[in-house]
Amino acid sequence: MTADAVTPSAGARLAAWARDAGVAVRAGLERVARGERRPVLFYGLYTVVLFVVFLTATFPSDLVVQRALQAATAGTAFRAEAAGGRVGWTLAYALESLRIDARALDGDPVLQAEGLRFAPSWWGLLRGTPYPLGITASLYGGTLRGTVDPRPAGFRIDARLDDVDLARYTGLRPLVDGRLRGRVQAAVKLDGGGRGPAAAGGDVELRIPGLAIESAKIRGITVPDLHFGDVHLIGTVKNGRFEITELVANGDEVTMRGDGNMLIRAPLDTSPLVLNLTVTPAAGVPDGLRLAVNLLPGATGEGGAKRIGIVGTLGRPSVR
Repeated sequence: MTADAVTPSAGARLAAWARDAGVAVRAGLERVARGERRPVLFYGLYTVVLFVVFLTATFPSDLVVQRALQAATAGTAFRAEAAGGRVGWTLAYALESLRIDARALDGDPVLQAEGLRFAPSWWGLLRGTPYPLGITASLYGGTLRGTVDPRPAGFRIDARLDDVDLARYTGLRPLVDGRLRGRVQAAVKLDGGGRGPAAAGGDVELRIPGLAIESAKIRGITVPDLHFGDVHLIGTVKNGRFEITELVANGDEVTMRGDGNMLIRAPLDTSPLVLNLTVTPAAGVPDGLRLAVNLLPGATGEGGAKRIGIVGTLGRPSVR
């Protein structure tokens, strides 16, 4: 991503906009000279117009984005690339695309977003900061909308995912080989209360209606076809701990119920995890699927249910 790739078209638009604004301002000044308007008003307007035009035209946005991405991914297992950056006259920054890859893997990205827009707070800019920062993006046929403030004194996240199509998501291919369907909806609301990210509290909700896994292998192990009418997770975050209060998957072949917790650590894949699941085969399922459930580790319950414990870290979980 280079400034040269976007400067000609952006510069032409800015020049035309500045020319039109200048004509309007000159007309206003002529009316001022005739005593029709107060001079201070139009001199102030002229100053504001010039400030916005020249700041937009000269702001080193590409350099800022590159440094921000490098800082955000430094010391992590991911790298980020952006393309098609430009600054609008409202000082919002737009990206044509953002790609996040795992450093250890080649091929499909972990995340691919398009049409990103970062809108800084004008009141914040007057105080020397872009926060709280509004974010919108297109993700796999769905949308991301949110407001983020990462400052310790004002830490807050309010974000929502809507209608993200899992069939178009390719980030799980190194782990899941097969067909995956469903639409993801999620909401996160966290507030640090002036005490920073470690003390943040709030709610987390995830729903995947119509989730289906077909002709799949997970880490080389064949998985029976599974279809779920409703999958949802509800939890809360408090003082660095994510409490999963309800995990439900109502399926045609199996049902799952669970709860647990995770201590949030950086990097995220090192976060300790404790999750309790109960997997119950539905009546009339094929013998092969019932046998697969029975072979799962854990204690056997009524109706062939299996009580499973998942421990370890988010990046390296183990089943007991």
